[in-house]
Amino acid sequence: MKLVCIEGKEKDSLWEITESRMTLGRDSCCDIVIHDPELSRIHAEIVQESDATIFYDKNSMNGSFINEAKVMRQILLPGDMIRIGETKIQVLGDDQTPNFKWQEGDSLITTKVPLDHVTHQIEEVTITSEAIVKKKRPKTSAAKGTRTQKLLQNLKTIYDVGNAISSISTVDELLEQIGETLLGVFPSVQRICVLFKEGGQEFVPRFIKDRAKVHPQPFQISRSIVKKSCKERVCILARDAFQDDRFSGSESIASMNLRSFMCAPMASKEDVLGLIYLENREKPNCFDDDDLALLSALANQSAVAIENSRLYENIQKAYHESILALMNTVEAKDPYTRGHSQRTSRYALGIAQEIGLGEEECKKIKTAAELHDIGKIGVRELILDKAGTLSTTEFHSIQDHVITGENILRPIEYLSFVLPMVRHHHEKYDGTGYPDHIKGKKIPLGARIICVADAFDAMSTQRPYNKPLPMKKALKKCEGQKGKQFDPDVVDALDRYITQNE
Repeated sequence: MKLVCIEGKEKDSLWEITESRMTLGRDSCCDIVIHDPELSRIHAEIVQESDATIFYDKNSMNGSFINEAKVMRQILLPGDMIRIGETKIQVLGDDQTPNFKWQEGDSLITTKVPLDHVTHQIEEVTITSEAIVKKKRPKTSAAKGTRTQKLLQNLKTIYDVGNAISSISTVDELLEQIGETLLGVFPSVQRICVLFKEGGQEFVPRFIKDRAKVHPQPFQISRSIVKKSCKERVCILARDAFQDDRFSGSESIASMNLRSFMCAPMASKEDVLGLIYLENREKPNCFDDDDLALLSALANQSAVAIENSRLYENIQKAYHESILALMNTVEAKDPYTRGHSQRTSRYALGIAQEIGLGEEECKKIKTAAELHDIGKIGVRELILDKAGTLSTTEFHSIQDHVITGENILRPIEYLSFVLPMVRHHHEKYDGTGYPDHIKGKKIPLGARIICVADAFDAMSTQRPYNKPLPMKKALKKCEGQKGKQFDPDVVDALDRYITQNE
């Protein structure tokens, strides 16, 4: 199932429902971020249950409407219209394609746009670097020396870029590095666009960057350029498209005021991953054959780096899913704690946001909270389910779950950031916790947050050793432990989050 925004600040944005649970709202940590001031920070949630996709309003300030009826919960069907704040979103089936329209005066567009819907096409573009008519220049020694210096600089650029991108693990970081490099190498470039192939033969803009001093314009690109470059795996150079006889009478060239451009496919052994496109709409003769050769080399480097980044991200995802599967095994052992990790994760994320932590730090705390009890896989069900007082041996067995959890996660390098939070989420603010009896601010902030979130969920849900408390009473009990078991600032943040969202 897909969602496409048809009205509002995110107009033409396309989102795919790929996870079992996805949040919508104006907060940067939501899965679908919508910059609409009329929305709550976490406005709604979309949950996939069995064969149904269900929309849940999260007690938002201004409510949610589906087909103009106010709802708190409703199964989504293709064709449904969701209205939240000033934003209208249409529900599409998996086999449906949105009909985007790029209009004059639109702001910078970075949404997914099928090539068949791209307007302002350049008709009959077949220019290649070999087809350009070259002006004969006297081969003076000065000219030779200048070109030699340029070629040496190009070789240095290729070497430097190779070193820079070899350590980059995410596609987004890679694209930012490519953009900065190209703006630095080609001083005449006004705009850079990187397109990725997604879903069959559809190429979509994934990254667009304008030079700071250039006024942003609507993104327009020739379908013919993209198809020729990617289908034939050729680099294309136009020194002055506006003056070329083959473009005479082309309204699209005139409307775009396109003068110089270059593009190069990012090709792997098996397929073309995408395209790098550079342009200048004001000046002719911005690029030459040496520039095209450099762009081609950078595109080849980028293709390898993108494949590696995608492989790394897939490995990360597979690791994470394996760990979450282990967590399900833990919760299957103890029916009373089923869903505990997800709830603790939600509370921890809310606390982190209320404290004002950055998006990346919030994500790390959310992940650590999902995994905080993984060490209980080594605790016997008899102990987990015991309603009475635990013996000393049994209590030590429970305490050991933080060390066991740390040991389970330690070999997974990309999850190294969760280790201090998993180890120390049972430390107490006054130093009487375990396993290391550290106190106050010496306890990692993420561990202090998970400690409060974990305890709050244990108080407010059914357990063998206690009856669930209403949320207000559970909050009051947490407040009574300020400075003892819990960090006072973290408890206050939980209070704000629960009051606003739960």
